[in-house]
Amino acid sequence: MADHGRTKNRKDRIMDAALRIFAEKSFQEATIAEISKEAGVSEATVYEYFGTKEDLLFAIPEKITNDTFEESQAVLPYIKDVEGRMRAILLSYIQLYQNNPHYSALVLLQLMSNKRFRQTAAHEAIRRSAHNLLDCIREGIANGTFRSDADAYLIRSMLMGAIEHLFIHWHMQGKPKRDKTIMDMLDPFLEIVFNGIRAKKEQQGLTIHLNLQDTRALGEILQNGSMLKSPAQDVKPAPNMKQKNKQKTY
Repeated sequence: MADHGRTKNRKDRIMDAALRIFAEKSFQEATIAEISKEAGVSEATVYEYFGTKEDLLFAIPEKITNDTFEESQAVLPYIKDVEGRMRAILLSYIQLYQNNPHYSALVLLQLMSNKRFRQTAAHEAIRRSAHNLLDCIREGIANGTFRSDADAYLIRSMLMGAIEHLFIHWHMQGKPKRDKTIMDMLDPFLEIVFNGIRAKKEQQGLTIHLNLQDTRALGEILQNGSMLKSPAQDVKPAPNMKQKNKQKTY
């Protein structure tokens, strides 16, 4: 049991060190010698756990994404409405990217353009997490929360793409500190999106209660065309409609 703990601790230290060095120097410029020194292990130990430098590269987002996915999955069943679940999923992405800038730099600036990465378990872990959001949108369309003509895939791509774009821009500018963080932008952004895809509520029919005298008076108004006169014309006041005890519903 103790050996398993030490193994896990060494493996985590290697991945933490590699994440920092990959993010700061790029995968191409980083060396196993630097990573092993940063992690406090030998180069042989790194190769023992990961085989190649590329295996180590792909292992990092797989672990971090899976951990985040599991945390998100533990919360989602307690959120009943679709919009609330969508917000929770996107919030977990933003928290992950914002609280771990080395991870977001590695994934967004280096790995997303790597064709081999798209064939790995790490990329599948990211896709599985993103598919959660797609399922929520499809559920919202099916239960009438969102418009029936809404495109679930397009909405998912728009939401994820906007967040990724903001973080890429943030990294390219040197991670500046701002008064309003990307997390602060989430709710206003989501409200704009939700207002565009929510199903329109049908207007309820208007019920008017008129007594017999009121009905006759209304008929005279319509026959005389008084209600069709332009605002510039004089409009005769409608006959006084007094409430009677006996009413008729239309």
